[in-house]
Amino acid sequence: MYSKVREYIHSRIMIPDEDLEKSFQYSNVRCYKKGEYILCIGDYCRFIGFVNSGLIVNTMITDDGKEIACNFIFENCFFTYTEGLNNNTPSHKNSIALEDCEMLILEKEKLPMIFSINSKFETLFTKILAEELRNVLLSEQYNRTQSAENKYLQFINTFPEAFNRIPLKYIAGYLGIEPPSLSRLRKKLAGK
Repeated sequence: MYSKVREYIHSRIMIPDEDLEKSFQYSNVRCYKKGEYILCIGDYCRFIGFVNSGLIVNTMITDDGKEIACNFIFENCFFTYTEGLNNNTPSHKNSIALEDCEMLILEKEKLPMIFSINSKFETLFTKILAEELRNVLLSEQYNRTQSAENKYLQFINTFPEAFNRIPLKYIAGYLGIEPPSLSRLRKKLAGK
């Protein structure tokens, strides 16, 4: 149950297994069915999660009421509503299970207890948030400067299994194009 999160943590910082075991006592396992909302727009996020298995999509609603994907969270990743974690603001995104998911959940209020076990947990948390911020900034920059074709090719390189796991409407929204345009683009590139 904890092998994937342990591996993830050890790839970023060395924390003794004894301290990891103590910290795991503050987490719990939650399972979500495909299509179930993990976090809804307007809710307050009071947790940090780690995806053991499954896939999550974060969506936003445009001014004209259209739901678009803004991020995908695959196995072996931490996630939270970063924008509201510190300042306690309601979410402007939905987090939806695209597949059945098993997650380790850590309630935000338990973070000080974990930080008290070993100061490296705070360093790890800072690294995770910095990675998330970096990814958001790079994605935003890339989406503003690249053509639809380049965004598609980058997406396929980053998420090679995407079309087997993610509905076309979410991929199209993530890339900033309409589903019929994505279908045409895929056909064009398949012919090359």
